Amino acid sequence: MITLRDLLILNLTLQVFDGLFSYQVFSLGEAEANPVVAAAISSWGVTYGLLYKKTLACALLFLVFAFRHRLPSLTRRGLIVTASVYASVTVVCLWKLLSWE
Repeated sequence: MITLRDLLILNLTLQVFDGLFSYQVFSLGEAEANPVVAAAISSWGVTYGLLYKKTLACALLFLVFAFRHRLPSLTRRGLIVTASVYASVTVVCLWKLLSWE
């Protein structure tokens, strides 16, 4: 059975890949859909804006992970849902990135 620690590592890895894909897409000229992150990118630049976005996302994952002793079932479900969403987004982004001509 996959442990909560493994789920956290999976989620953090997916955050890294999402950041790399986002950076690649921004370098191709696309814009960020999230207005808060878009404001950070316009103020601080792509690198620091993405770093802000990913740092916040990782901090929230660690917050979810911090509940592992009090609410292990909820923590497991939360980490599974976030991993599922980010894996799906990563696959779609990769498909879009590779299908551009």
